Amino acid sequence: MVKGMRVVFTQRSKGQIEFGIIYGCIAFIALCSARFLPLFSLLPDCAFKRITGISCPTCGATHSIVHLAHGNVVAAFLSNPLISIALSVALFALLFGLIAFSFQFPRIEVSVSAKEDPLVRIVAVVFFLIHWAYLIISS
Repeated sequence: MVKGMRVVFTQRSKGQIEFGIIYGCIAFIALCSARFLPLFSLLPDCAFKRITGISCPTCGATHSIVHLAHGNVVAAFLSNPLISIALSVALFALLFGLIAFSFQFPRIEVSVSAKEDPLVRIVAVVFFLIHWAYLIISS
């Protein structure tokens, strides 16, 4: 029984899916696409913002990805903090996952107790709402 939130290192089991590598590859492909394709002309404007007049939680995501692909981390963070942090974490997960997979290093796992689970969910929702409020205020 897990007694609290823990970060542990575990050995990879045979056949275990490496989600860090999968999500990291998706982030890497998104950044490569943003670097070499004219995304602003390929993607439509935000329908939610057009209809409601307020930014949606993903408004600025394309700008954030393009800025990150061109190495402008500050502009990426200001465009959409959640997306820039998520892409950065996914790229770290890709790098760490590839190294761990290649050299049989232990994997990082985070476990949360059943008692802490609701609190973690509440904190995630609060951060998401703060993020959305930032996007609405900054647009």
